[in-house]
Amino acid sequence: MASGRSLADDLRTTAAHHGDRTAVIDGATTLTYAELDGMAERVAQALRSLGVGPGDCVVWHGSKSCLAVAAVHGILRSEAGYVPVDPDGPITRAGLIAGRSRPRVLLADTDARDQWLAIASELSWRPLLDGSDAAAGLWCAIPKDPPREPLADLAYVLHTSGSTGLPKGVVHTHASASAFVDWAVRELGLTQDDVIINSAPLHFDPTTLHLFGAARVGAAVALMPAAAGPFPAAYVDFCRQVGGTVWYAVTSTLAWLTRRGKDHLPGLKSLRAAVVGGEVLQPGDVNTLLAALPGVRLLNVYGPTESNVCTFHEIDGPQPADAEIPIGRALPGAEIAVVDENLAPVEPGRPGQLLVRGSMLMEGYLDPEQTARSFVRTADQRPWYATGDLVQENAAGELQFIGREDSQVKSRGFRVELGEIERQLQGIGSVHECVAVAVPDAVFSNLITAFVTADLIDEVKALPDLLRSRLPHYMIPQRIVLVADQLPKNSNGKVDRKALAELAAQPALGETPGLLVIR
Repeated sequence: MASGRSLADDLRTTAAHHGDRTAVIDGATTLTYAELDGMAERVAQALRSLGVGPGDCVVWHGSKSCLAVAAVHGILRSEAGYVPVDPDGPITRAGLIAGRSRPRVLLADTDARDQWLAIASELSWRPLLDGSDAAAGLWCAIPKDPPREPLADLAYVLHTSGSTGLPKGVVHTHASASAFVDWAVRELGLTQDDVIINSAPLHFDPTTLHLFGAARVGAAVALMPAAAGPFPAAYVDFCRQVGGTVWYAVTSTLAWLTRRGKDHLPGLKSLRAAVVGGEVLQPGDVNTLLAALPGVRLLNVYGPTESNVCTFHEIDGPQPADAEIPIGRALPGAEIAVVDENLAPVEPGRPGQLLVRGSMLMEGYLDPEQTARSFVRTADQRPWYATGDLVQENAAGELQFIGREDSQVKSRGFRVELGEIERQLQGIGSVHECVAVAVPDAVFSNLITAFVTADLIDEVKALPDLLRSRLPHYMIPQRIVLVADQLPKNSNGKVDRKALAELAAQPALGETPGLLVIR
């Protein structure tokens, strides 16, 4: 593990030495480091007055803003860990995450608080701070259930899609987060002159670099507004206006920009480093970016939420059209192993499951049973996190990503367990059978199709709206297909997922007899 450094220490130190520098850019609003430090301190004091202490969980639910950044830093300064919730996701899922996290305090902005009133009328909300404070607009509530026991060195808990149908709470410590930030600062050469572009939501793991890499060196973090996200021209224009120098986003965002916003890419001329990860990087997208920005450093990184980033590969120039971009070698402080089904090392060039250990790895999950299922011991009795990803070592000694062992996929950069979608569909009374499959897509990595059997067409037509109240937007299937009879079965009597995946990939799916496609 890294030294016992706290993420909260960086903001204090930077504010003391560079208090007048810009810390956060949020549209027309900016905060200096002195202002951010003051807001964080007042949030921390208010949380402590509510009984928040070291190792407690504090749920943060709110839109991305200067206020949100101050809330996150304030939670850390109170010595608690923050548990961010998707502000655009269904409130029922937020309630599920809060229930499994068992926080000492719920912290929300006004819009999020109003959502909670609809599902938890027993909560008593009050302003965290006086209305004249710069951090006014924060609301707090004490859950009726007792909080969980404090977690040592807790920094934050990020929730990912779970194969059991329930979100998994990934516990990161100050040590594991700082190990990643240390590497990123060194590798990218971050300085106080950088402007780091944040286009990810605050409950998504790239923000570890955005928020804490900036605080470590006194750089500015620029929060991209939601209105700019869907449009390449607006996306690039935002980066241009703030003078963005470092960009870290999911690979599908790069694919989207290079394929739908190619002519706008020269607007990113202030960019000196781009980091992408989370999905397979295509050579055509690399070449388009480098042609528009020939001086930019481009890194392809790999790492599930559980390990931050644990491998990386720097791309040294244009790539052949048939190139397979590696996910690279282990970062300093990380260890990797490629093993067979018996956890024995495989020979270079042969595929195997990737195991990870080291300073950037999570402490575990909130659920001890999930932790026990995800860690394995090799013959030398050392524990490893089993990623479930299949890789192989190429001739240069770098790892190539092959695919997944289970039903987890990436869509739009988000990790999606198809089992969680199926669990929600199965909970809807009109559905008899359901299977969710993923079809590869050049821009979004995967698009999801759900096949269902049900009694009435009208009930199936309502499924997309029902799912929107239960799942985040990135997990909503692009298509729901009503199958007239029953789902196809294989020789074992199980649903033939391969056949359904092949069917979903057919362009004329909607013209297939016995199927009704609902978008």
